[in-house]
Amino acid sequence: MSRFDFSQPPFDTLGPAERDALEARADIVYFPDDALVIGPGQAIDALYMVIKGKVCELAGEEVVSRYHPRDSFDTRALIAGQTPHRFVVEEEALLLALPRAELLALTESHPRFGAYFYASVSQKLGMLAQRAGTRELQTLLTATVRDAGCRQPVFVDAADSIRDVAAAMKAQRSKSVLVRDGERLGIFTTTDFRDVILDGVDSAEPIGRHCGYQLLTIDIDDFLFNALLLMTQRNLRRLVVTEHGRPVGILAQVDVLSYFSNHSHLIAQRLERAGSLDELADIASQIDRLIGILSGHGVRPLQLGRLVQALNARLFARAWRMIAPAEVADNSCLIVLGSEGRGEQILKTDQDNALLLRDGVPPESVAEYCDAFSAALARFGYPPCPGGVMVSHPEWRLTRAAMRDRIHGWLAQPSGEGMMQLAIFCDAEAVCGDASLLADCRGYLRERLQDDAGFYARFARAIDQFDTPLGPFARLRTRERDGRDTLDLKKGGIFPLVHGLRALALEYGVDETGSHARALALAAAGRLEPSLANDVVEALGVLSQLRLDQGLRRIEAGQPADNLIEPERLSSLERDLLKEALAVVKRFKAQLRHHYRLGSL
Repeated sequence: MSRFDFSQPPFDTLGPAERDALEARADIVYFPDDALVIGPGQAIDALYMVIKGKVCELAGEEVVSRYHPRDSFDTRALIAGQTPHRFVVEEEALLLALPRAELLALTESHPRFGAYFYASVSQKLGMLAQRAGTRELQTLLTATVRDAGCRQPVFVDAADSIRDVAAAMKAQRSKSVLVRDGERLGIFTTTDFRDVILDGVDSAEPIGRHCGYQLLTIDIDDFLFNALLLMTQRNLRRLVVTEHGRPVGILAQVDVLSYFSNHSHLIAQRLERAGSLDELADIASQIDRLIGILSGHGVRPLQLGRLVQALNARLFARAWRMIAPAEVADNSCLIVLGSEGRGEQILKTDQDNALLLRDGVPPESVAEYCDAFSAALARFGYPPCPGGVMVSHPEWRLTRAAMRDRIHGWLAQPSGEGMMQLAIFCDAEAVCGDASLLADCRGYLRERLQDDAGFYARFARAIDQFDTPLGPFARLRTRERDGRDTLDLKKGGIFPLVHGLRALALEYGVDETGSHARALALAAAGRLEPSLANDVVEALGVLSQLRLDQGLRRIEAGQPADNLIEPERLSSLERDLLKEALAVVKRFKAQLRHHYRLGSL
């Protein structure tokens, strides 16, 4: 057992014996205050890990970084054999000196270990962002349907009677059967039995007349996460499992439950059974707990955001149906905007929603329901939007014709406020009601867009609204807020990536709303260099992970989640990760400035 913490990348890729061998060749060295550990022109013969004290990295007289216990430095110098910076002790320090020759030998014999030192930005960001992935419990990202296991299907013939099928299900203790009808395959479940009984169907009738043939399937080697997502989105209790296109089993929600200990699927079930806003409020708090559990098991923000989006959509739709009369819900479309529409709002920040109404429905006639809905969301833990982008504001409950007029105004007379409203509308997703209303408005937007370079430049210029907090020598720029040296992850990093992809998607007619999907679609269409698209996706994942980790810590401490992070509280690896991500932000912004000629505006 190692006496030192080798749980951080890249040492976590080594086996216990290799860690012990590395430690055996290491030295523990002491440095007093103000001592120079390594400096320019000095040969680098070790990688240092801080055991006690603090070490400051300086470029001239400018502080580049600080290293605390468990941090290591300097991987760049280790590979290059020299450094342009000085590493000076701020508080007397005990350091573990890991010999350079041994580490370089390990980079040759262990590709994953070596990748940390030599990988491209995209590969390095992706590898480090997945550092929480290996646990005793396989995560939703790595576990497959095969890992979870599935039940042997019970097959019956379409000509078999309902009575015979009931007997077969009882004998096999099965809650579903697969029905063969020539080349077709159907499914019949205990829920279908309920409907058959209520409809007074003769039990002698053939089962083939009463089963469903629109099967939803999942491959046995697909990720279990995808099965969970499909069940959540479609409100399903089981999926047909296929292998090489043949049905080989049934995956039930209880199978997922037996594999994961967090009971996540129960949230979707409770949403469907909920009979009051009180119950929905309790379920909303369960979503918060689920986020903490899944994040702790290594589920990354991209996948976690998609799952939370699906659950939130069900929560919002259920609440709206409880509050609004059926004729209102059926003649309107409740939509979510911004990060909620993109599937990138994991923790509850604020409400971003709107209501589209059929032409002829007076918006003032639904005001009381919209006010009640916004109040319900606030009760569920979603704070009111500071900009008033909520259905409770008349500006965001519009008929289809009024929404078209709003779109026309955004395009014909672009203003700063109008451009930001257009931006969040580009991310819209329907969650309840008549989705064709949103589709119609989206279609109108596409029709009205013209090949106007000036318009697209005005839309994209918001990327420069905030400075990237990365200065010369890769120094993180912070501001003091409430006695803390912080930087804003959203303004400085996440927003320019998201909005830059959104601007390109609008210009080139990319329909995807999620940032990840937009980047891939733009790369596939030849509108974005694939390597840059990968770097942008990975950088966005890193920044989102850091924001999520910080938000969860604040929530645990009884504080609201925010976008501020204290670099001093990060490990050296996390700071390196942050710097790499912000460097990608700078590179992406530079390309967008060139593409849209923003310097000339």
